[in-house]
Amino acid sequence: MISALRLLVGCLGILVTLKSETAAPHVHRLEIADCDDVAFGPEGDLYLACHSPEDRLQIDVRGAKAVPDEMDGYVLRFNPQMGKLIYATRIGGSSIDAALRVEVDRAGFAYATGLTKSGDFPVTADALQAKFGGGDSDAFLVKLAPDGQIAYATLIGGSSDDLGNGLDLDDGGNVYLGGVTSSSDFPAQRRLRKSAEADVFVCRLRPADNANTCRVFGGGQEEKLTGIALDTKRGIYAVGYTRSADFPTKDPVQPTLAGPSDLFLTRLTLPALEISFSTFFGGNGDDSGWGIAIDRSGNPVVAGITDSMDLPRTSGAYQHANGGKRDAFLASFRGRHLRDIRATYFGGSNDDESGYDGGDIKLDRRGNIWIAGITLSTDLPTRNAPQPQFGGGNGDGFVAAFTPDLRNLCFSSYHGGRDRNLLEGLAISASGMVAATGVSFAEGPSAFHIQLRRTTVYAGAFVLLFRGDGACPD
Repeated sequence: MISALRLLVGCLGILVTLKSETAAPHVHRLEIADCDDVAFGPEGDLYLACHSPEDRLQIDVRGAKAVPDEMDGYVLRFNPQMGKLIYATRIGGSSIDAALRVEVDRAGFAYATGLTKSGDFPVTADALQAKFGGGDSDAFLVKLAPDGQIAYATLIGGSSDDLGNGLDLDDGGNVYLGGVTSSSDFPAQRRLRKSAEADVFVCRLRPADNANTCRVFGGGQEEKLTGIALDTKRGIYAVGYTRSADFPTKDPVQPTLAGPSDLFLTRLTLPALEISFSTFFGGNGDDSGWGIAIDRSGNPVVAGITDSMDLPRTSGAYQHANGGKRDAFLASFRGRHLRDIRATYFGGSNDDESGYDGGDIKLDRRGNIWIAGITLSTDLPTRNAPQPQFGGGNGDGFVAAFTPDLRNLCFSSYHGGRDRNLLEGLAISASGMVAATGVSFAEGPSAFHIQLRRTTVYAGAFVLLFRGDGACPD
Protein backbone atom coordinates (compact mmCIF):
# COMPACT_ATOMS: atom_id res chain seq x y z
CA MET A 1 0.00 0.00 0.00
CA ILE A 2 1.01 3.64 -0.34
CA SER A 3 3.05 5.16 2.46
CA ALA A 4 1.66 8.67 3.01
CA LEU A 5 4.98 10.46 2.45
CA ARG A 6 8.33 10.95 4.13
CA LEU A 7 7.15 13.46 6.70
CA LEU A 8 10.61 14.18 8.08
CA VAL A 9 10.13 17.89 7.70
CA GLY A 10 10.99 21.05 9.52
CA CYS A 11 10.37 24.73 9.74
CA LEU A 12 13.27 26.80 8.50
CA GLY A 13 13.13 27.65 4.78
CA ILE A 14 16.33 29.14 3.41
CA LEU A 15 17.23 30.62 0.05
CA VAL A 16 20.99 30.55 -0.57
CA THR A 17 22.35 32.60 -3.47
CA LEU A 18 25.77 31.57 -4.78
CA LYS A 19 27.06 34.59 -6.73
CA SER A 20 30.24 32.82 -7.88
CA GLU A 21 32.41 29.87 -7.04
CA THR A 22 34.00 31.71 -4.11
CA ALA A 23 31.20 34.05 -2.97
CA ALA A 24 29.79 33.57 0.52
CA PRO A 25 26.17 32.37 0.42
CA HIS A 26 23.45 34.94 1.01
CA VAL A 27 20.62 33.52 3.10
CA HIS A 28 16.92 34.42 2.97
CA ARG A 29 14.90 32.80 5.75
CA LEU A 30 11.36 31.89 4.76
CA GLU A 31 10.30 30.27 8.07
CA ILE A 32 8.28 27.49 6.46
CA ALA A 33 8.57 23.72 6.41
CA ASP A 34 9.95 21.23 3.94
CA CYS A 35 9.54 22.28 0.30
CA ASP A 36 9.77 19.26 -2.01
CA ASP A 37 9.50 20.98 -5.37
CA VAL A 38 10.35 24.28 -7.03
CA ALA A 39 9.53 25.94 -10.35
CA PHE A 40 10.40 29.22 -12.05
CA GLY A 41 7.54 31.41 -13.19
CA PRO A 42 7.60 33.48 -16.41
CA GLU A 43 8.63 36.57 -14.44
CA GLY A 44 11.61 34.80 -12.80
CA ASP A 45 9.97 34.26 -9.40
CA LEU A 46 10.30 30.96 -7.56
CA TYR A 47 7.22 28.88 -6.72
CA LEU A 48 7.53 26.18 -4.08
CA ALA A 49 5.38 23.21 -3.05
CA CYS A 50 5.70 22.77 0.70
CA HIS A 51 4.25 21.19 3.83
CA SER A 52 4.53 22.26 7.45
CA PRO A 53 2.90 21.68 10.85
CA GLU A 54 2.72 25.47 11.19
CA ASP A 55 4.33 28.57 9.71
CA ARG A 56 6.26 31.55 11.05
CA LEU A 57 5.97 33.64 7.92
CA GLN A 58 6.18 37.42 8.15
CA ILE A 59 3.27 37.93 5.74
CA ASP A 60 -0.40 37.02 5.95
CA VAL A 61 -1.04 33.46 4.77
CA ARG A 62 -4.16 32.90 2.70
CA GLY A 63 -6.33 30.39 4.53
CA ALA A 64 -4.12 30.34 7.63
CA LYS A 65 -5.36 28.41 10.67
CA ALA A 66 -5.65 29.94 14.10
CA VAL A 67 -4.50 26.66 15.66
CA PRO A 68 -1.95 24.56 13.70
CA ASP A 69 -2.63 20.87 13.12
CA GLU A 70 -0.43 17.91 12.15
CA MET A 71 0.60 19.06 8.67
CA ASP A 72 -0.66 21.52 6.05
CA GLY A 73 0.24 22.05 2.42
CA TYR A 74 1.54 25.42 1.22
CA VAL A 75 2.37 27.06 -2.08
CA LEU A 76 4.83 29.97 -1.89
CA ARG A 77 5.79 32.58 -4.46
CA PHE A 78 9.16 34.19 -3.80
CA ASN A 79 11.03 36.94 -5.65
CA PRO A 80 14.76 36.11 -5.35
CA GLN A 81 15.99 39.47 -6.69
CA MET A 82 14.11 41.45 -4.05
CA GLY A 83 14.35 38.79 -1.34
CA LYS A 84 10.60 39.13 -0.91
CA LEU A 85 7.86 36.58 -0.32
CA ILE A 86 5.01 37.56 -2.67
CA TYR A 87 2.39 35.18 -1.29
CA ALA A 88 1.89 32.07 0.82
CA THR A 89 -1.30 30.05 0.44
CA ARG A 90 -2.32 27.23 2.76
CA ILE A 91 -3.81 24.16 1.10
CA GLY A 92 -5.69 21.66 3.22
CA GLY A 93 -8.34 20.75 5.76
CA SER A 94 -8.30 19.52 9.32
CA SER A 95 -5.92 16.54 8.90
CA ILE A 96 -2.59 15.93 7.14
CA ASP A 97 -2.11 17.71 3.80
CA ALA A 98 1.06 18.07 1.72
CA ALA A 99 1.87 19.85 -1.55
CA LEU A 100 4.48 17.75 -3.37
CA ARG A 101 4.66 19.14 -6.93
CA VAL A 102 4.30 22.60 -8.45
CA GLU A 103 4.24 23.91 -12.04
CA VAL A 104 3.58 27.41 -13.40
CA ASP A 105 1.93 28.38 -16.70
CA ARG A 106 2.81 31.29 -18.96
CA ALA A 107 0.22 33.53 -17.31
CA GLY A 108 1.69 33.05 -13.83
CA PHE A 109 -0.94 30.63 -12.53
CA ALA A 110 0.58 27.99 -10.23
CA TYR A 111 -0.66 24.39 -10.09
CA ALA A 112 0.04 22.07 -7.17
CA THR A 113 -0.67 18.42 -6.39
CA GLY A 114 0.05 16.14 -3.48
CA LEU A 115 -1.97 14.25 -0.92
CA THR A 116 -4.66 14.98 1.62
CA LYS A 117 -6.06 12.98 4.50
CA SER A 118 -8.66 15.67 5.19
CA GLY A 119 -12.29 14.75 4.69
CA ASP A 120 -13.01 18.48 4.70
CA PHE A 121 -10.39 19.43 2.10
CA PRO A 122 -11.63 22.76 0.66
CA VAL A 123 -12.64 22.46 -3.00
CA THR A 124 -14.11 25.07 -5.33
CA ALA A 125 -17.71 24.97 -6.53
CA ASP A 126 -16.64 23.69 -9.96
CA ALA A 127 -14.52 20.82 -8.55
CA LEU A 128 -14.31 17.66 -10.59
CA GLN A 129 -14.60 15.66 -7.34
CA ALA A 130 -15.99 17.46 -4.31
CA LYS A 131 -16.05 14.63 -1.76
CA PHE A 132 -13.17 12.71 -0.19
CA GLY A 133 -12.97 9.32 -1.90
CA GLY A 134 -12.07 7.30 1.16
CA GLY A 135 -9.14 5.24 2.37
CA ASP A 136 -6.14 6.93 3.91
CA SER A 137 -5.56 9.73 1.36
CA ASP A 138 -6.71 11.35 -1.88
CA ALA A 139 -4.71 13.20 -4.50
CA PHE A 140 -5.65 16.80 -5.25
CA LEU A 141 -5.15 19.48 -7.88
CA VAL A 142 -5.12 23.17 -6.91
CA LYS A 143 -4.76 26.15 -9.29
CA LEU A 144 -3.66 29.50 -7.84
CA ALA A 145 -3.97 32.93 -9.44
CA PRO A 146 -0.84 35.14 -9.63
CA ASP A 147 -1.85 36.79 -6.33
CA GLY A 148 -2.15 33.43 -4.53
CA GLN A 149 -5.93 33.22 -4.54
CA ILE A 150 -7.20 29.68 -5.12
CA ALA A 151 -8.93 29.65 -8.52
CA TYR A 152 -9.70 25.94 -8.71
CA ALA A 153 -9.40 22.99 -6.33
CA THR A 154 -10.52 19.40 -6.67
CA LEU A 155 -9.96 16.03 -5.07
CA ILE A 156 -8.95 13.02 -7.17
CA GLY A 157 -9.27 9.59 -5.64
CA GLY A 158 -11.24 6.44 -5.00
CA SER A 159 -12.15 4.43 -1.92
CA SER A 160 -8.56 3.46 -1.03
CA ASP A 161 -5.21 5.34 -0.93
CA ASP A 162 -4.29 7.84 -3.66
CA LEU A 163 -1.35 10.24 -4.01
CA GLY A 164 -0.46 12.91 -6.60
CA ASN A 165 3.26 12.86 -7.37
CA GLY A 166 3.76 14.11 -10.93
CA LEU A 167 2.62 17.25 -12.75
CA ASP A 168 2.98 18.86 -16.18
CA LEU A 169 1.14 21.49 -18.24
CA ASP A 170 0.60 22.18 -21.92
CA ASP A 171 -0.20 25.45 -23.68
CA GLY A 172 -3.81 24.42 -24.37
CA GLY A 173 -5.07 24.53 -20.79
CA ASN A 174 -4.60 20.84 -20.08
CA VAL A 175 -3.10 19.66 -16.79
CA TYR A 176 -1.41 16.27 -16.58
CA LEU A 177 -1.34 14.61 -13.19
CA GLY A 178 0.50 11.42 -12.25
CA GLY A 179 0.54 9.43 -9.05
CA VAL A 180 -0.15 6.21 -7.23
CA THR A 181 -3.44 4.54 -6.39
CA SER A 182 -4.65 1.52 -4.46
CA SER A 183 -8.30 2.27 -5.34
CA SER A 184 -10.20 -0.24 -7.49
CA ASP A 185 -12.67 2.56 -8.26
CA PHE A 186 -10.17 5.30 -9.14
CA PRO A 187 -12.18 7.90 -11.12
CA ALA A 188 -12.26 8.04 -14.93
CA GLN A 189 -9.76 5.18 -15.29
CA ARG A 190 -9.46 3.21 -18.50
CA ARG A 191 -9.41 -0.23 -16.86
CA LEU A 192 -10.42 -1.87 -13.59
CA ARG A 193 -7.63 -2.65 -11.17
CA LYS A 194 -7.14 -6.24 -10.08
CA SER A 195 -4.00 -5.95 -7.94
CA ALA A 196 -4.13 -5.41 -4.19
CA GLU A 197 -0.87 -3.45 -4.45
CA ALA A 198 -0.38 0.14 -5.56
CA ASP A 199 -0.56 0.93 -9.28
CA VAL A 200 0.33 4.15 -11.06
CA PHE A 201 -2.00 6.57 -12.81
CA VAL A 202 -1.75 9.38 -15.35
CA CYS A 203 -4.69 11.78 -15.81
CA ARG A 204 -5.42 14.50 -18.36
CA LEU A 205 -7.58 17.23 -16.80
CA ARG A 206 -9.16 20.39 -18.18
CA PRO A 207 -10.22 22.51 -15.19
CA ALA A 208 -12.01 24.97 -17.51
CA ASP A 209 -14.27 22.18 -18.84
CA ASN A 210 -14.37 20.14 -15.62
CA ALA A 211 -13.32 17.03 -17.56
CA ASN A 212 -10.70 14.35 -17.13
CA THR A 213 -9.43 11.06 -18.53
CA CYS A 214 -7.17 8.71 -16.58
CA ARG A 215 -5.08 5.64 -17.29
CA VAL A 216 -4.21 3.26 -14.45
CA PHE A 217 -1.55 0.62 -15.09
CA GLY A 218 0.73 -1.73 -13.23
CA GLY A 219 1.37 -5.34 -12.34
CA GLY A 220 0.67 -7.67 -9.46
CA GLN A 221 3.18 -6.08 -7.06
CA GLU A 222 4.03 -2.55 -5.97
CA GLU A 223 4.65 0.36 -8.32
CA LYS A 224 5.40 4.01 -7.62
CA LEU A 225 5.30 6.86 -10.14
CA THR A 226 7.84 9.60 -9.42
CA GLY A 227 7.60 11.86 -12.44
CA ILE A 228 5.84 12.67 -15.71
CA ALA A 229 6.90 14.83 -18.67
CA LEU A 230 5.27 15.82 -21.95
CA ASP A 231 7.31 15.15 -25.07
CA THR A 232 7.16 17.11 -28.34
CA LYS A 233 5.36 14.35 -30.26
CA ARG A 234 1.88 14.29 -28.67
CA GLY A 235 2.87 11.94 -25.89
CA ILE A 236 3.65 11.91 -22.20
CA TYR A 237 6.25 9.82 -20.36
CA ALA A 238 5.93 8.39 -16.86
CA VAL A 239 8.83 7.09 -14.77
CA GLY A 240 9.09 5.33 -11.42
CA TYR A 241 9.83 1.88 -10.12
CA THR A 242 8.11 -1.49 -10.20
CA ARG A 243 8.44 -4.79 -8.36
CA SER A 244 6.03 -6.52 -10.75
CA ALA A 245 7.34 -9.14 -13.18
CA ASP A 246 4.06 -8.68 -15.10
CA PHE A 247 4.32 -4.89 -15.40
CA PRO A 248 2.88 -4.01 -18.84
CA THR A 249 5.53 -3.58 -21.54
CA LYS A 250 5.30 -2.56 -25.19
CA ASP A 251 8.21 -2.64 -27.64
CA PRO A 252 10.56 -2.73 -24.60
CA VAL A 253 14.30 -2.27 -24.63
CA GLN A 254 14.36 -4.61 -21.59
CA PRO A 255 11.39 -7.01 -21.58
CA THR A 256 11.76 -8.56 -18.11
CA LEU A 257 12.31 -7.57 -14.51
CA ALA A 258 16.04 -8.02 -13.85
CA GLY A 259 16.18 -7.66 -10.06
CA PRO A 260 13.88 -7.14 -7.06
CA SER A 261 12.86 -3.77 -8.55
CA ASP A 262 13.52 -1.94 -11.80
CA LEU A 263 12.96 1.51 -13.16
CA PHE A 264 9.99 1.64 -15.50
CA LEU A 265 9.62 4.06 -18.40
CA THR A 266 6.20 4.25 -20.08
CA ARG A 267 4.95 6.52 -22.86
CA LEU A 268 1.23 7.29 -23.32
CA THR A 269 -0.28 8.85 -26.43
CA LEU A 270 -2.35 12.03 -26.25
CA PRO A 271 -5.19 12.58 -25.84
CA ALA A 272 -6.21 8.90 -25.60
CA LEU A 273 -3.59 7.88 -22.99
CA GLU A 274 -2.88 4.60 -24.77
CA ILE A 275 0.46 2.94 -23.98
CA SER A 276 2.77 3.27 -27.00
CA PHE A 277 6.04 2.25 -25.29
CA SER A 278 6.87 0.67 -21.96
CA THR A 279 10.03 -0.94 -20.65
CA PHE A 280 11.90 -2.13 -17.61
CA PHE A 281 15.41 -0.76 -17.04
CA GLY A 282 17.78 -2.13 -14.43
CA GLY A 283 20.32 -4.71 -13.33
CA ASN A 284 20.27 -7.59 -10.86
CA GLY A 285 19.87 -5.36 -7.80
CA ASP A 286 17.35 -2.78 -6.65
CA ASP A 287 16.87 -0.08 -9.28
CA SER A 288 14.37 2.77 -9.19
CA GLY A 289 13.50 5.82 -11.23
CA TRP A 290 13.15 9.17 -9.44
CA GLY A 291 12.74 11.78 -12.15
CA ILE A 292 12.37 12.51 -15.86
CA ALA A 293 13.09 15.33 -18.31
CA ILE A 294 12.70 15.65 -22.08
CA ASP A 295 15.60 16.69 -24.31
CA ARG A 296 15.42 19.07 -27.26
CA SER A 297 14.60 16.19 -29.63
CA GLY A 298 11.67 15.04 -27.52
CA ASN A 299 13.48 12.06 -26.00
CA PRO A 300 13.35 11.04 -22.33
CA VAL A 301 16.23 11.38 -19.86
CA VAL A 302 15.74 9.70 -16.48
CA ALA A 303 17.42 9.80 -13.07
CA GLY A 304 17.47 6.93 -10.63
CA ILE A 305 19.08 5.02 -7.79
CA THR A 306 20.78 1.62 -8.13
CA ASP A 307 22.79 -0.90 -6.16
CA SER A 308 23.23 -3.08 -9.26
CA MET A 309 26.75 -3.79 -10.45
CA ASP A 310 25.47 -4.65 -13.94
CA LEU A 311 23.31 -1.65 -14.76
CA PRO A 312 23.17 -1.25 -18.57
CA ARG A 313 25.50 1.58 -19.56
CA THR A 314 27.44 2.78 -22.59
CA SER A 315 31.14 2.60 -23.30
CA GLY A 316 31.54 6.37 -23.36
CA ALA A 317 29.80 6.97 -20.03
CA TYR A 318 31.35 9.28 -17.44
CA GLN A 319 31.38 6.56 -14.73
CA HIS A 320 31.34 2.93 -15.87
CA ALA A 321 31.02 1.11 -12.54
CA ASN A 322 29.10 1.36 -9.29
CA GLY A 323 31.22 3.41 -6.92
CA GLY A 324 29.99 1.84 -3.69
CA LYS A 325 26.74 0.74 -2.11
CA ARG A 326 23.99 2.70 -3.87
CA ASP A 327 24.72 5.11 -6.70
CA ALA A 328 22.69 7.67 -8.53
CA PHE A 329 22.45 7.07 -12.26
CA LEU A 330 21.32 8.85 -15.41
CA ALA A 331 20.05 7.30 -18.64
CA SER A 332 18.92 8.86 -21.92
CA PHE A 333 16.83 6.99 -24.48
CA ARG A 334 17.21 8.05 -28.11
CA GLY A 335 17.00 6.84 -31.69
CA ARG A 336 14.55 4.53 -33.42
CA HIS A 337 12.27 2.89 -30.84
CA LEU A 338 14.52 4.48 -28.15
CA ARG A 339 17.14 1.78 -28.63
CA ASP A 340 20.11 4.15 -28.42
CA ILE A 341 20.61 4.19 -24.64
CA ARG A 342 23.32 6.18 -22.92
CA ALA A 343 23.74 5.70 -19.19
CA THR A 344 26.19 6.47 -16.39
CA TYR A 345 26.58 5.75 -12.73
CA PHE A 346 27.30 8.70 -10.45
CA GLY A 347 28.59 8.16 -6.93
CA GLY A 348 31.41 7.57 -4.50
CA SER A 349 32.22 4.71 -2.15
CA ASN A 350 29.12 5.10 0.05
CA ASP A 351 25.41 5.66 -0.62
CA ASP A 352 24.44 8.23 -3.25
CA GLU A 353 20.84 8.89 -4.28
CA SER A 354 19.26 11.11 -6.94
CA GLY A 355 16.80 12.92 -4.72
CA TYR A 356 13.66 11.66 -3.04
CA ASP A 357 10.22 12.97 -3.90
CA GLY A 358 10.97 16.18 -5.77
CA GLY A 359 11.52 16.75 -9.48
CA ASP A 360 15.23 16.01 -9.29
CA ILE A 361 16.33 16.24 -12.96
CA LYS A 362 16.25 19.14 -15.42
CA LEU A 363 17.95 20.13 -18.69
CA ASP A 364 19.36 23.62 -19.24
CA ARG A 365 19.20 25.61 -22.48
CA ARG A 366 22.45 24.03 -23.70
CA GLY A 367 21.09 20.53 -23.13
CA ASN A 368 23.25 19.82 -20.08
CA ILE A 369 21.62 17.37 -17.67
CA TRP A 370 21.31 18.48 -14.03
CA ILE A 371 20.41 16.32 -11.03
CA ALA A 372 20.06 16.90 -7.29
CA GLY A 373 20.29 14.35 -4.50
CA ILE A 374 21.91 13.18 -1.29
CA THR A 375 25.26 11.52 -0.65
CA LEU A 376 27.07 9.83 2.21
CA SER A 377 30.26 9.55 0.13
CA THR A 378 33.26 11.63 1.12
CA ASP A 379 34.75 10.93 -2.32
CA LEU A 380 31.89 12.02 -4.57
CA PRO A 381 33.39 13.49 -7.75
CA THR A 382 33.26 17.30 -7.72
CA ARG A 383 33.96 19.93 -10.38
CA ASN A 384 33.75 23.75 -10.28
CA ALA A 385 32.32 23.25 -6.79
CA PRO A 386 31.33 26.02 -4.34
CA GLN A 387 31.71 23.27 -1.69
CA PRO A 388 34.23 20.68 -2.91
CA GLN A 389 34.36 18.63 0.31
CA PHE A 390 31.87 16.59 2.32
CA GLY A 391 30.36 18.62 5.17
CA GLY A 392 30.91 15.99 7.85
CA GLY A 393 27.34 15.11 8.84
CA ASN A 394 25.08 12.15 8.16
CA GLY A 395 24.69 13.04 4.50
CA ASP A 396 25.11 16.08 2.26
CA GLY A 397 23.00 17.30 -0.59
CA PHE A 398 24.62 17.48 -4.01
CA VAL A 399 23.95 19.15 -7.36
CA ALA A 400 25.66 17.83 -10.49
CA ALA A 401 25.53 18.53 -14.22
CA PHE A 402 26.60 16.38 -17.19
CA THR A 403 27.05 17.09 -20.87
CA PRO A 404 24.15 15.84 -23.03
CA ASP A 405 26.05 12.69 -24.08
CA LEU A 406 26.71 11.79 -20.39
CA ARG A 407 30.44 11.55 -21.12
CA ASN A 408 31.60 14.52 -19.05
CA LEU A 409 30.84 15.95 -15.64
CA CYS A 410 30.84 19.74 -15.95
CA PHE A 411 29.66 20.68 -12.44
CA SER A 412 29.31 18.90 -9.10
CA SER A 413 29.19 20.24 -5.57
CA TYR A 414 28.30 19.15 -2.06
CA HIS A 415 25.93 21.20 0.04
CA GLY A 416 25.91 20.44 3.76
CA GLY A 417 27.49 20.76 7.16
CA ARG A 418 27.70 18.78 10.37
CA ASP A 419 24.04 17.70 10.21
CA ARG A 420 22.13 15.65 7.65
CA ASN A 421 21.27 17.52 4.46
CA LEU A 422 19.51 16.47 1.28
CA LEU A 423 18.32 18.03 -1.99
CA GLU A 424 15.05 17.04 -3.66
CA GLY A 425 13.52 19.40 -6.25
CA LEU A 426 15.31 21.18 -9.10
CA ALA A 427 14.38 23.98 -11.52
CA ILE A 428 16.24 25.91 -14.24
CA SER A 429 15.06 29.28 -15.55
CA ALA A 430 15.12 30.47 -19.16
CA SER A 431 18.03 32.75 -18.21
CA GLY A 432 20.11 29.87 -16.82
CA MET A 433 19.47 30.20 -13.08
CA VAL A 434 19.42 26.89 -11.16
CA ALA A 435 17.32 26.39 -8.02
CA ALA A 436 17.35 23.26 -5.82
CA THR A 437 15.14 22.63 -2.81
CA GLY A 438 16.38 20.73 0.20
CA VAL A 439 16.12 19.93 3.90
CA SER A 440 18.68 20.26 6.68
CA PHE A 441 18.07 18.20 9.80
CA ALA A 442 19.48 20.36 12.56
CA GLU A 443 18.44 21.33 16.06
CA GLY A 444 18.31 25.06 16.61
CA PRO A 445 16.27 27.89 18.11
CA SER A 446 14.25 28.41 14.93
CA ALA A 447 13.68 24.75 14.02
CA PHE A 448 10.36 23.00 14.49
CA HIS A 449 10.31 20.05 16.85
CA ILE A 450 8.31 17.40 14.99
CA GLN A 451 7.23 14.27 16.83
CA LEU A 452 7.30 11.16 14.64
CA ARG A 453 6.13 8.26 16.78
CA ARG A 454 8.76 8.22 19.54
CA THR A 455 11.33 10.27 17.66
CA THR A 456 11.70 14.05 17.66
CA VAL A 457 13.03 15.52 14.42
CA TYR A 458 14.60 18.95 14.01
CA ALA A 459 14.68 20.12 10.41
CA GLY A 460 14.53 23.02 7.99
CA ALA A 461 14.09 23.51 4.26
CA PHE A 462 16.32 25.49 1.94
CA VAL A 463 16.67 26.46 -1.70
CA LEU A 464 20.02 26.89 -3.45
CA LEU A 465 20.06 29.45 -6.26
CA PHE A 466 23.02 29.99 -8.60
CA ARG A 467 23.80 30.72 -12.22
CA GLY A 468 24.10 27.47 -14.10
CA ASP A 469 25.70 28.94 -17.21
CA GLY A 470 28.77 29.88 -15.20
CA ALA A 471 28.84 26.62 -13.27
CA CYS A 472 28.61 24.43 -16.38
CA PRO A 473 30.27 26.35 -19.25
CA ASP A 474 30.58 25.17 -22.86
